Amino acid sequence: MMEYVTETDEGAEPAAGAFPRRLADTLPQLSAAHQRLYASLWEQAHVPLAALELCRLRIAQLHRSKGELAREEVALAPALRGQLARWATSDEFDECMRACLAFTEVYAMDASAISDAQAQAVQAQVGDAGLVLLIEALGLFDGITRLNLLWQTPPEWQASEEQTNGH
Repeated sequence: MMEYVTETDEGAEPAAGAFPRRLADTLPQLSAAHQRLYASLWEQAHVPLAALELCRLRIAQLHRSKGELAREEVALAPALRGQLARWATSDEFDECMRACLAFTEVYAMDASAISDAQAQAVQAQVGDAGLVLLIEALGLFDGITRLNLLWQTPPEWQASEEQTNGH
């Protein structure tokens, strides 16, 4: 099995998004930059954090990533988590969440298929900066999820990022 390293504690169990140790040893600047970029998503004011977390979780659902689904970056009402697969029809989701989740679903399947109307719906809720941030965040969420699936990162390691990164 591959060894992992995180920026905060090299002796800790690996976390979601953690680079394999041999990559971190080879590219330490990239590992640290990745951790800073990911942390910055949760410190911004353009997209509501609950909406961002729902988008991260929806990507995990679509990719069937148990580890990513187990993680919690932002505390959500249990009803939101429970109704996520039915976000389009559930009364639990506000217009901002719906716009972001509609965009996320298309992004996860084929980013080039995102329509102008879908982008405008997000833009109407979070502005230009929020739309750009959402696109960047989805790239990270999708990449992290796919890498964890590719590397077959055990779900318990992915779920430990909350303790490792303090989110």
